[in-house]
Amino acid sequence: MNFFYILYDAVLLWIERGAGYFAAAFSYYAPLALVPLLLFSVTVVGFFYGETYAGMVFANWGSVLGEDLLSLIRLALENLDTETKASQVPIIAVSFFLGFYIVALNVMADGFLRLWDREQRGLIYFLQKCVRAIVFLLVLQLYLLVIISFQFFITLPMFGNFVIVGTLFLYLSTTAFFTFLYRFLTKYPPRWKACIVGAAVSALLFVVIKALVAVYIVTTPVLTLYGAAGLILILFVWVYVLAMIIFYGAAVAGAYDKISSTVPLRAANPKL
Repeated sequence: MNFFYILYDAVLLWIERGAGYFAAAFSYYAPLALVPLLLFSVTVVGFFYGETYAGMVFANWGSVLGEDLLSLIRLALENLDTETKASQVPIIAVSFFLGFYIVALNVMADGFLRLWDREQRGLIYFLQKCVRAIVFLLVLQLYLLVIISFQFFITLPMFGNFVIVGTLFLYLSTTAFFTFLYRFLTKYPPRWKACIVGAAVSALLFVVIKALVAVYIVTTPVLTLYGAAGLILILFVWVYVLAMIIFYGAAVAGAYDKISSTVPLRAANPKL
């Protein structure tokens, strides 16, 4: 099995199945649910590690977005937290943001199934997608708890160069997260091995492009060109790039699963 052929086949699959459109749709809905999702995650993680440490970790992770956008998100979190504690956030608003989160995850699930040629329709399928999106929210919190605990230990002096260890840990943890994303967000995913391969490729792209986006934000005068709207533009660009990486990993998983499933048949019957 030629792995480079799988990567090439995944590119063709990504283009032919319109993954870029799904990435664009996801990048539209996801930012609208970002602040409530972050507040929920900080609250859950802060319950175990303390809100101060949780805030520091999330701020460190968000540094790739740039200090200006990070400050804007931090201000939005503080305002939403104040409104929540004052019981001034109506149920309609909470349902509104939760709806955007579910729609964003449903768009991603539909994109996965289209890439894997396993599209489904109907009310039952829609309800199943919504339930899986909500359950995955809990899986995300568990994932955050695990990686934050590991991140605490790798900062100890015994691990030596924190940059190298931290980058390796980022890659492995992102691979694990993407694997669960591919495997559990839809009802009919590729096999475990295919999901792991796709997640490993997308995680590698994420680590590399994360550094490139950071350089782009530092060197490009976005705020000078677009003013305050440039902050929102940075957020949309980063979410869109992340979505494209995730969908390409899904395409790799689909291509690997398709090719690996045909190998035993060819081995059994050389005429195939």
